[in-house]
Amino acid sequence: MSAGVKSYNNSYRKKIDVDRDTFLPRRSPKEIIQCSGCGAFYHQRRWTLTAPTGFTPAARRHRSYCPACQKIKAHSVSGEVHLHGVAEGDRGEILRLMRNEEAKAREKNPLERIMLLAAAGDGWRVETTTEKLAQRLGRSLRKARGGKVNYIWSHNNKFVRVVWQQG
Repeated sequence: MSAGVKSYNNSYRKKIDVDRDTFLPRRSPKEIIQCSGCGAFYHQRRWTLTAPTGFTPAARRHRSYCPACQKIKAHSVSGEVHLHGVAEGDRGEILRLMRNEEAKAREKNPLERIMLLAAAGDGWRVETTTEKLAQRLGRSLRKARGGKVNYIWSHNNKFVRVVWQQG
């Protein structure tokens, strides 16, 4: 028997951000790229909505898409927002609230978009390209309309399901 030596196993600890988004490019291209789907620009390792200085639209040989457009084509959802108990009269206001929140988020990061907005029973299901946008939509709904919000994260924090219940 060993004299007072304890060994600890930390394999149970949660590892965060161990894998990266597969839709992001591994290497940064040298030239300025414009997305053929949404028109966003890739310059100096960043996606923006405004054209960088010195950009001239040249005849491209191939079409290139931003990671958000690739996610929409592949239907790779990173966040879901479920809305329950939405009254008929409130649907227009909630839709405007969500579209405004998407526009604000897209100014900061053009890769944050709403992929799908579908009616589901007494509410809606909203699919987003990033988990942060889903979290932001849930927070803004709770702030504007009240109710309860529940965040359910996946094991590796790459997917979130946000459930909002009208109060």
